[in-house]
Amino acid sequence: NAKLRNPQRAVSIARRVCELTNYQSPSLLDTLAAAYAASGKFNKAVEIAEKALEFAIVSEQKEFAEKIRSRLSLYKARQPYREP
Repeated sequence: NAKLRNPQRAVSIARRVCELTNYQSPSLLDTLAAAYAASGKFNKAVEIAEKALEFAIVSEQKEFAEKIRSRLSLYKARQPYREP
């Protein structure tokens, strides 16, 4: 729902959670990347999504890595991710 979206707040919260986990969780990094993309910061979204992808690959989360790759393509095309 567009009325409920607050990308700047989402970035703030996601960044804080990533700080608390030392930027080591692929799922939290993926969330932060989506928040950056929603706020129009696509370069930052790509950077963070690439880190999330690396962690997912290293931790052998193959299905999740594919989902991150898909979202990464959106960010590179300067488009935010929206859950279906």
